[in-house]
Amino acid sequence: MSAAAILALVGQALALLPTLIETGIDVTARIEALVGLSKSSADGTVTDDQINAVRTQLDADLAEFNADLPPEA
Repeated sequence: MSAAAILALVGQALALLPTLIETGIDVTARIEALVGLSKSSADGTVTDDQINAVRTQLDADLAEFNADLPPEA
């Protein structure tokens, strides 16, 4: 994966973090994954597994955020 694609993924994740925080989600693990991804990218040791883990979590977070609200009682 190119550096530009990795930076785009990191940018998408960072853009989502404020929303996750506002909804009460602990984003510590997500931040740690982004730090690890950026360090590995800088070192040239990034793996597909790292990229896929960040993308999978981002997709799950977006799906949860976009899920239908439960009906009102």
